[in-house]
Amino acid sequence: MIRNIIFDLGNVLVNVEYERFRNRLLEHNVTKETYDNFFLNGNYRLLGYEAGAITTDEFIKKCLNGLNLKMSVNEFARAFNNMFSEIRPMSEIVRQLVSEGNYNLFLLSNTSPLHFEHAKENFGYINLFHKFGLSYELKSLKPEKEIYERAVKYFNVKPDESLFIDDLKENCEQAERFGIKTINYDKTNHNGFVEQFNKFIKLETLNL
Repeated sequence: MIRNIIFDLGNVLVNVEYERFRNRLLEHNVTKETYDNFFLNGNYRLLGYEAGAITTDEFIKKCLNGLNLKMSVNEFARAFNNMFSEIRPMSEIVRQLVSEGNYNLFLLSNTSPLHFEHAKENFGYINLFHKFGLSYELKSLKPEKEIYERAVKYFNVKPDESLFIDDLKENCEQAERFGIKTINYDKTNHNGFVEQFNKFIKLETLNL
């Protein structure tokens, strides 16, 4: 029996459009080649920020210096956060789950302090979760096994009573190794997700 629902954040609860961040930097005379080389094909996670290895100040300083950016700290932070928008069908599901009160809701996300604080401030439904399992606090990243071990302990849940929803197949596969049921979410096929979701969860009043 499912008692706990664990959601990913990016491309599950909010759209993530990295191009908006990159394009903002290109407007400040950063070339595509420089951007890709610095972030190793756009992967800023490799700087260690989302794993909690460096602070926000250290991350921004690395970016400003490494990209030779003539931006203030606040300008960069705004650009870095300018990549998110609400996935309304999922926000509606979250709100309905909270309203019915039959499940514990958790968040397990590879994210950073800048991004998560922005999400909480701009997308109110994010604040409805019971607990947040954040990579920078758990000091590990999906799909590393450590983050699942730490999350299960932190959430104080039984894996076989938990459903995990993530947009990346490898993240779901690792969760399944812990006995957690999963749905690999594709935001371009929300109806397909609803069909899978209804096999585990029955919402009482939401017309899915």
